[in-house]
Amino acid sequence: MQVLCTQTLSNTFYASAHELGQEAMEVLLAARSECPEFLAKALVYARNFGLLKTMPVLGLAVLSGSRQAKEHFLAVFNQVIRTPDDLRTFVVLAKSGVIPGRNGLGGMTRDAVAAWLGNLSEYHAVKYGSAASREITLRDILRLAHPKPQNEALAERFGYLVKGKEGLRESAALNPQIRALEALKKATTEEETLNLIRQGKLPFEVVLPSVKATTPAIWSALLHNAPYFNLLRNLVAFTRHGVFQNEEEVKYAVTRLTDPVAVQRSKVLPFRFFQAWQQYCQTDNQDSRISNALRAALELSFVNLPSLGSRTVAIGTDTSGSMGSRVSEKSSTRFIDIAGIFTGALLRRAEGRVIPLPFDTRVHHDHGLSGRDEILTTCDKISHWCGGGTAVGAPVEHLLRQRISVDLFIGITDQEDWAYGNGYSCSGSFLDLWRSYRQQVNSQAKAYLLTIASYRDAVAPQGEEGVCFIYGWSDSVPKFIAQDLEGGPVQLQEIEQMRFGETGGNGPLSETATEDAQIEE
Repeated sequence: MQVLCTQTLSNTFYASAHELGQEAMEVLLAARSECPEFLAKALVYARNFGLLKTMPVLGLAVLSGSRQAKEHFLAVFNQVIRTPDDLRTFVVLAKSGVIPGRNGLGGMTRDAVAAWLGNLSEYHAVKYGSAASREITLRDILRLAHPKPQNEALAERFGYLVKGKEGLRESAALNPQIRALEALKKATTEEETLNLIRQGKLPFEVVLPSVKATTPAIWSALLHNAPYFNLLRNLVAFTRHGVFQNEEEVKYAVTRLTDPVAVQRSKVLPFRFFQAWQQYCQTDNQDSRISNALRAALELSFVNLPSLGSRTVAIGTDTSGSMGSRVSEKSSTRFIDIAGIFTGALLRRAEGRVIPLPFDTRVHHDHGLSGRDEILTTCDKISHWCGGGTAVGAPVEHLLRQRISVDLFIGITDQEDWAYGNGYSCSGSFLDLWRSYRQQVNSQAKAYLLTIASYRDAVAPQGEEGVCFIYGWSDSVPKFIAQDLEGGPVQLQEIEQMRFGETGGNGPLSETATEDAQIEE
């Protein structure tokens, strides 16, 4: 389960790594041999509740290499393959020759793929039907699997994916969204274009390549068709194309952005809202109502941070001078911004159970941080310190001296330097202090050391009990911490008690663009 949900067996997590290690393959092959039923259930759990998409799909490909696991493979295929991108990844792996026992798309894999395609929605055909898709296209997969359509609409859908517009039949009622897209490519007036976008509820991704030129009215239509994350991601584009010169569109965007239900359903974490707010505030002709709406949405989004249960947490936030560096040349976000948003969101998510310990060469005891503050307020307070060296042991020593018992210590830094001794309010190294803390205060405490800049230096051996290293930064980091904490006997028992008929889902996610887009994003 650790391999499936976190892609690692060690106490190290690389937030941006996508390589599939030999170690992971060995674990999956052993599971296929020794406990194929558990592996099948675990794949469903990992895909729907875990951290990664690629690893569960790889596990499904491994499961397909065993004839003895056929029943289990077929039972969970639709719960692991949730989108056309998942399907493409699976087919590429099945044909790659790297999966022992599986070399190509045939037998039960072809049957499973064909059955999945039998539920392919019109929305999927529109969004994923491009012949320019990477590695393999839906057209290629249709030609490999030869699914038999169960109705005229699906038969036309398949014909369209294979032959383009020549595959469309006479009845205009079969796939109106596909017809709207094809008509859009030939539209000559703005009115005709707008009607087709609205009637077809065409997604952003297919409209822009299909129209000859855009106008503010066309961008306004895209605004109303946009799922939540698409709206958030393209606020600058909507502004640049004059959409928000219309009062009604400003009101619409503000209402959507600040809808608590929409924010929670989007599952977007505070860091994305911060980036959107930061980018929008740097845009010409910005509207203060939209920037304020982004601040409000950011504040609402703390509920999307994964829960750490009832655990008490101490967070050591590095405020040293090097934290003022930008994450990348293309971004205006600094390391200290990420640390500040993380700290503020955690204070809001687990109010009353978080002890903030901002530090550089010493802990800032007069920090004034509170779970009652807005997340951006906390971020601003933290960024004002930004100076000095890095003594990550300082917050641990504070906990040790005060005999403050916590379940978790999260240290977040860029890791320019891990110092102690002369000039630092820290009498020893992190490792020595942490060992003392576990011996004298809480033997079950666990530390997560998050290095945003992804240096490979470490302040403790990789095998050190109670210490987990996280290198790099992405939205998956909070999910990893929560997933790592919840692993173990309880998680295994939950998986073992699953029944194949109760795992949920049966093919493509839904027939609606809005629901699909939310899960895909």
